[in-house]
Amino acid sequence: MNRKAMIAIASALIAGIVAVLLVRQYLNVQQRNLYKGMEMVSVVAVTRDLSAGTRLSAQMLAKRNMPQKYVHGNSVAPKDANLVVGQVLNFPLKRGDPLLWSDIGAGAEGAQGTGLATTVTKGERALSLPVDTVSGVSGLLKPNDHVDILSTVRSQESGEEATITLLQNITILATGGQLAGGPAERGRYNTLTVLVTLEEAELIIFAQKRGELMAVLRNPEDIETFKEIPKVTFKDIMKSDYRKQIQVKRDRIEVIKKGRVTD
Repeated sequence: MNRKAMIAIASALIAGIVAVLLVRQYLNVQQRNLYKGMEMVSVVAVTRDLSAGTRLSAQMLAKRNMPQKYVHGNSVAPKDANLVVGQVLNFPLKRGDPLLWSDIGAGAEGAQGTGLATTVTKGERALSLPVDTVSGVSGLLKPNDHVDILSTVRSQESGEEATITLLQNITILATGGQLAGGPAERGRYNTLTVLVTLEEAELIIFAQKRGELMAVLRNPEDIETFKEIPKVTFKDIMKSDYRKQIQVKRDRIEVIKKGRVTD
């Protein structure tokens, strides 16, 4: 075997090894992306159905493991469980529900007497937004519901309008003047007070000055958030492929009827 042949074989072997390493690296990256956020994290959950005004005891609390991506930023960690024992629930909870810091505080009677501040988690802020019948989900929202906030704005440079998702999985602290535990006043509010960070408050206030805000109600069991949500423009609405893609996603949603899952 001459030298050129040996060099060619060696080069092929090196190229093959490099290719294998690159493929392995690619697969590892894809695997990490696939399972990103799925690491199990422990939170405090309630062990039974509890009504608003219930004073929490240690027997009502347990540790529950959840994927990190589904854990609400307001969740109570097991290391803080002793801090919530003796606290009063502001909102009713179902068995297995994670306990949030916003769920506890002054309690049903105390919340009405001491005001909103006791329900605001340390490090976050309460922000009130004006709503009407449409943007306020027909007056059917109530404290402790979770919503996404969408905004329709116009670009100052291009003049193009677009609808974007500003924030996801935001907790409602009050509807109008109604806090949790108070008498129901559906349809009588024209403001929503939401629990946000200071940065989120800045984002909402800026968007509010530039366009229209809309609250979109979530199922209480749905706490998933998405990192990449494309904006929607007039061009997207006019594209049949875009509308078909939306419908395909809609068709994949599972519907549970009488204990059976249907597609």
